[in-house]
Amino acid sequence: MYVYDLIFPFVSELGGEQRFITWAMIVDVRYGYAAIISGMFFLAMVFTLDKFDPSKKFDQDQSGMPLLKREWGWLSTGVIAGLCIFASTALGEYLSFAGGFLALGAHVASLLDYTMQSVPSLSESTEWRALLVVGLFPGALLSSYLAGTVDKETVTPLFKEAISSSMALRGGSVFSGAVLMIIGALIGGGCTTGAFMSGWPTLSVGSFAMGGVFFATAMLTAHVIYFGRYHLVLGVKERFTLNLAND
Repeated sequence: MYVYDLIFPFVSELGGEQRFITWAMIVDVRYGYAAIISGMFFLAMVFTLDKFDPSKKFDQDQSGMPLLKREWGWLSTGVIAGLCIFASTALGEYLSFAGGFLALGAHVASLLDYTMQSVPSLSESTEWRALLVVGLFPGALLSSYLAGTVDKETVTPLFKEAISSSMALRGGSVFSGAVLMIIGALIGGGCTTGAFMSGWPTLSVGSFAMGGVFFATAMLTAHVIYFGRYHLVLGVKERFTLNLAND
């Protein structure tokens, strides 16, 4: 957050003048029709992609577990996220966690008599966003408690295999990734929640573009780091086992 604030004078000039353009405006159709067509298209796309999700082979052992103790599917979490977006909109706010972290940083900075360039003034709206982020921590703890996994929380086997068993390397990877992610989200105008989960219902062209970049980058990175490494390690183990058998 503070790294972004330091480079804010430069990045705020990127892209020129901001304009709100929806694809309904471009094709000149009523918003309602465009929204229904978009919803049908994305539901069909997600159902199709879910059939080919390579990570499913790692989740087969969770099929018989209670709902709270296994990884939730995209449909159930999508419905819950949609209800949260609807509720925040009804309150006159905008659900966005990148902006929430920035607001939280601004409020913390104000306690030290420092004003962030990217958040020059504080208001009830910035307080709402800051408290939204604060609520993530007890929410995550409650989720883990209900699942009965508080004392079992650990990184996934894929992460262990792809990164390292070194805590320093893991911590450095997560921290540097988080810095890049939040700087990119703030430059682009929102995170995965604000840019396309909250932005797509508005049919914003910018939100569609940013969402597409998020998805493409995340899928490519996951395949390179996790699945590419997984098959590489698996191949090495198979060759090692074969050599032992031959010996």
